[in-house]
Amino acid sequence: MKALKNAAGAAHIKWKALIFKALPHLMFIALLLLISSPSLVELKVRGAFAAVAVMIELALLCNWRSRSAHDLVMMVFAFLIVWEVVTTKIPNPNKMLFPPPENVFAIYYTDWKKIISGIFSSLFLLAYGAGLAFVSGIVLGLTVGWHERLRQALFPVAKVISPIPPIIYTPYAVALLPSFKIASIFVIFSSIFWYLFLNMIISVATIDKKLLDSARSLNISPWGLMRHILFPYCLPGIFKTLPISMANAFMVLTAAEMIGATSGLGWFVKYYSDFSDFTRVVAGIVLIGLVVSVIGALLARLDKLVIRWR
Repeated sequence: MKALKNAAGAAHIKWKALIFKALPHLMFIALLLLISSPSLVELKVRGAFAAVAVMIELALLCNWRSRSAHDLVMMVFAFLIVWEVVTTKIPNPNKMLFPPPENVFAIYYTDWKKIISGIFSSLFLLAYGAGLAFVSGIVLGLTVGWHERLRQALFPVAKVISPIPPIIYTPYAVALLPSFKIASIFVIFSSIFWYLFLNMIISVATIDKKLLDSARSLNISPWGLMRHILFPYCLPGIFKTLPISMANAFMVLTAAEMIGATSGLGWFVKYYSDFSDFTRVVAGIVLIGLVVSVIGALLARLDKLVIRWR
């Protein structure tokens, strides 16, 4: 009897696992059926939305063993199904504010040149400002954290400045600095530098003194101590906050582009919102979320490659 119960329980678990694995694929089929069915609104290009659904399905098939991938794809398909039903299958009194996904994803086909230009414009400024912030924040953080007198003088200053959101003084930077490019680099730099600088000082100041004494006993130079001991010690902390710092920097950049830019993803959203073209506005918002997600995924991959001893 007990063996039969165990066998039944095992069979039940097996069926639950099969249903879990099959559910996102069933949702994919349901989404394709919804896309191909008649709509209450005028649709530009159905194929663009269908192509997005197919790419998501292919990504799931490439990661079919990952439970988190199944969960993520199910949530994405559920959102797309609700979006499709609400905007195309039932009466929608606010058609302008809530565009159908077919029209939104068609923008990536019709405006691809402008979108690619905006992505490169934003990423160039982000890379420039973030690169300056990381180099200066790491070097100055190591130096100030290592010298007690400098640490006591500058740590309170960094502690006061670091919590201030750079988005607050973005309008002043755009108005006062000689060009939008310099202003954007400045606000990106500010959104990353102070937090990184503060964390580097704390990391260096709290390192185990026995580790430093052991290194000194081997006659390691101060430069070698920073390069081979302090910097590797601080690396996990840097990569731990790196995705959040980059996301905040991108948010600040987008806000700056909405104020004074003539290109970029933030400008794309602001420009078309002024003309009440909410189809392109939603397309820009979705694209910004996708770009931030890709940056986060790449940083997570870089974390695993660089910090191999974790």
